[in-house]
Order: sequence, then C-alpha cells, then structure tokens
Amino acid sequence: MTSNNLKCMYKFIALMTVALLSTNNSSADDYEDEVRKRLGLKPQVQQVSAETNSELESSSEGRSGELVYNQGCAACHDAGLAGAPLYADDTQWEERVQKGLELLTSNAYNGYNAMPAKGLCIDCSEEEIKRSVEYMLEALTVN
Repeated sequence: MTSNNLKCMYKFIALMTVALLSTNNSSADDYEDEVRKRLGLKPQVQQVSAETNSELESSSEGRSGELVYNQGCAACHDAGLAGAPLYADDTQWEERVQKGLELLTSNAYNGYNAMPAKGLCIDCSEEEIKRSVEYMLEALTVN
C-alpha cells in the first residue's frame, strides 16, 4: 500500500470511530464509559438539564462553547481519538495555540486532517464553533 492509501485508510477508520462514538444510544454510552475506564479517565458527566439545553439552543446567540464541546468535540478531545489534542493538555496544545483563534476556528469549522468539518456538529454555526474553540483554549495555562 502506498503512503497516501494508508493515510486515507487511517482517516476513514478515525471518522468511523467518531461516528460510532457519537451515536445517541445507551450501548454507545456504555462503550464510551468502558473505554474511559480502561484509559483511566474520569467518567463524562453532562451537567446540562434538558430545560437549560433547549434554552441555550433557542437563544438568538446560539449555544455556549461548553455545550457545543460536550455535544460534539468531547467525543475525540476527551480521549485523544484520531490524533485530537486532549482537552486541557498544555503540552498537546502548545504549538496549536500559536496558530491563533482565527485559524483554529477555521480548521474546526472546515475540518482538518482527521477532524471532520464542525467536529460532527452539523448544525453548529461558525460562531458556535468559535465558542467551543475558545472554551478549549480557556482550559489551558499556555495561552
């Protein structure tokens, strides 16, 4: 196999993994919990109530960065899937931070390497994606 074929195959596998992990059924949740347990990560607990969630989604400003992150970005950034830098890991974000908010937002919105466009948040606006990038950057100490 050529190098390009291998890269395409790895991207396909990464995208399929993300798609499987982002499904909204209990078996996917159980699987994610099991993966987190094996990796020694804390279980993901979503603190957003249904009422708060619908209020945020119907807001004229759109969803918060934290909500967008928890609904989409966390699938990869909490576990480091497909080369995604881990949330709040300064060493993995150090070089990326130097690119600046505008380029990071553009990459997240349009897709970059194995990351799909909008990080699988198909209905997210560019402003919501920007807020999720800001949310991730705020967790760092290397800003």
